[in-house]
Amino acid sequence: MARSVGKQFEDNFKKSVPNYTLSYRPPDSAQGFDVGSSNKLRFSRHSPCDLMVFDGTRNLFLTLELKTFQGSCSFERDKNEKGIVHYYQIEKLKEFANYKRVISGLVLDFRSTDHTYFLNINDWDNLISHIEKKSFNEQDLLEYVSPILIEKEKLKVNYRYDVELLLSELNI
Repeated sequence: MARSVGKQFEDNFKKSVPNYTLSYRPPDSAQGFDVGSSNKLRFSRHSPCDLMVFDGTRNLFLTLELKTFQGSCSFERDKNEKGIVHYYQIEKLKEFANYKRVISGLVLDFRSTDHTYFLNINDWDNLISHIEKKSFNEQDLLEYVSPILIEKEKLKVNYRYDVELLLSELNI
């Protein structure tokens, strides 16, 4: 079975993390069980984030939610809405960010422009407070907050992201 674009992005990003760091990708596989007559009840475990990275040389711990999409990124303002960025993911990232030397955020991959950004979770509320719609595009992101552009290199099929540079920029 072919991997989804999102899972491939997560794999590429994890492979880009420097070897001297500790990285962990919590499991988030969908689960389900048969409730009779070919109706399956499906649900997903709510993983706290897609990737955790500890950089011992900088004493930084990152918690990251990785999202890739074509043009705009939909989000949930509350748990009753549907979007690419889920309400519980934002709440969990904000919870992690309360700890000293923990930086939480979203890695947003705009496939239509081939740009990837890190958005610190502390800037999330500022971003969505300026947007009346249920999604944001790259222009909105750049207009309302100051994300970090993550450099990347295209290999034959996959990408490698400059996570080393991101770590040094976050350590300022």
